[in-house]
Amino acid sequence: HTICPYYASKDRILGADIIFMPYNYIIDEKIRENFKLDFTNAIIIFDEAHNVTSTAEDVSSFEMPMKMLDSSINEI
Repeated sequence: HTICPYYASKDRILGADIIFMPYNYIIDEKIRENFKLDFTNAIIIFDEAHNVTSTAEDVSSFEMPMKMLDSSINEI
């Protein structure tokens, strides 16, 4: 039998007292919702926190082709 570490860890989060995970799992809203994490009364510790800013920027950024931008401006 084979096991998927992602789904195995996802199933075990609900009963865990301590969870170790990459910080992008906490920063990215879609991943956070997928894991159904509840941070009520939680303490969150970021290791390598100097990378958090760039990760947050990456999560909240997107690319828009110039043609789409031009079309949007024309519609406005």
